[in-house]
Amino acid sequence: MKEKEILEMQRLIDEGVRKAQYRLWQRAGAARQSLVVCRGGKIMEMIPDVDQWVEDSFSGDPLARRKQR
Repeated sequence: MKEKEILEMQRLIDEGVRKAQYRLWQRAGAARQSLVVCRGGKIMEMIPDVDQWVEDSFSGDPLARRKQR
C-alpha cells in the first residue's frame, strides 16, 4: 500500500472512532448515566453534559469534554 492510502485509511478509522464515542456519549447523557473510562492509567467516572454538544459535531475528543463527579 502507498503511504497516501494508509493515511486515508487511518483518517477514516479515526473518524469512525470519534463518531462512535460521540454516539456513546449522547446515549449515556440521554439516559442520565455516567461513563467509566481508563485514561492515562487512571479510572474515571464521567458524567455527560449533553447540552454542550451541537448535533453532528464530531470534532475533537468527546471524552475530553466532560464533567467529573
